[in-house]
Amino acid sequence: MNRIQRIFFLSPILVWFLLVSPSAREKLNKLTERDKSVLFRIPVWTSHGTPTPGTSLGIEDFKVLNGASSLKISSFLGPDSPMLLFIAFDTVGDINNINRARAGVIQELEALGEQYWAGLISAQEQLTVLQEPTADRQLLRQKVEELTQIGKAGLLESIEPIADLTTGILLKTDVRVAVILITDSDIGNYRADYLNPPVNASDSRDLSRRFAGRALQEKISRMTTSLARRQAPIFIVHIDPGRDPLNISYHNGLKQLAESVGGQCFLSKTITNIEPMIRDAFRWAKSYYLLSFSLSSAKSGFIRIQVLPTNEEAAAIAGRLTYPVRLFCP
Repeated sequence: MNRIQRIFFLSPILVWFLLVSPSAREKLNKLTERDKSVLFRIPVWTSHGTPTPGTSLGIEDFKVLNGASSLKISSFLGPDSPMLLFIAFDTVGDINNINRARAGVIQELEALGEQYWAGLISAQEQLTVLQEPTADRQLLRQKVEELTQIGKAGLLESIEPIADLTTGILLKTDVRVAVILITDSDIGNYRADYLNPPVNASDSRDLSRRFAGRALQEKISRMTTSLARRQAPIFIVHIDPGRDPLNISYHNGLKQLAESVGGQCFLSKTITNIEPMIRDAFRWAKSYYLLSFSLSSAKSGFIRIQVLPTNEEAAAIAGRLTYPVRLFCP
């Protein structure tokens, strides 16, 4: 029997051995398992905001844990590093509120340092880039003043494409990225009916007919899970929140969406509160540290991490750390 004949004779035996031997199957699985190393770039805030000069934190002051495993931080950017800041507008309501919001945004844009480039996005009904990122503050002011407010609310349709755009930039560049989304959206002012559409129109026992906001809550839940796969932080500033139960449920949903990517939701209670809320959103957007690390997982799904200061001195400067706890491994 020549060598080729021996190989064909032994092949069925080899296959049988692999199928019945647990250790052999385990080795085969390890050989065929694909590398699922995923790059994460997460925002981290200290409770003290941007540290005063001489007390800023460095890469050596943070550690990232996945369970008991320590993850190596591969790169690090502080609050004084270059940044792309996107301002998205979903404003179609009261012109007085909109003018206040414009004034607040212009004031914050003109106060930005030279390391900031800002871009403008319209989130009304469909996503439109109004101005690509620029350091020209006069041009940004002009574009903000030219904004129109005709149409329907668009936040729920546009927030995921915005998150895709900004996360793509965050992962491919060596700059921090954030979004501030200004909205006056009312849940009853969307083209789609988010009020209480029946899941099954032919079923009189459909529970969505009995529990107001159930369909909206289910949509928000799906969107929150989807947004948690993105990494660029989003800050939502609602300048005219309604007080009825469905809009309150909607605002709670916006809070979930923002927090799923490490951001915050700000609700202005009065017209005089609009500019302070915008100021807070800019402060949060500008003041985060960006930690980069890779994580390998044999399984697809959500994992939880911890970010901690490495020593007592860093802990005293940082205070309580805020960051997205849940990450997604594809």
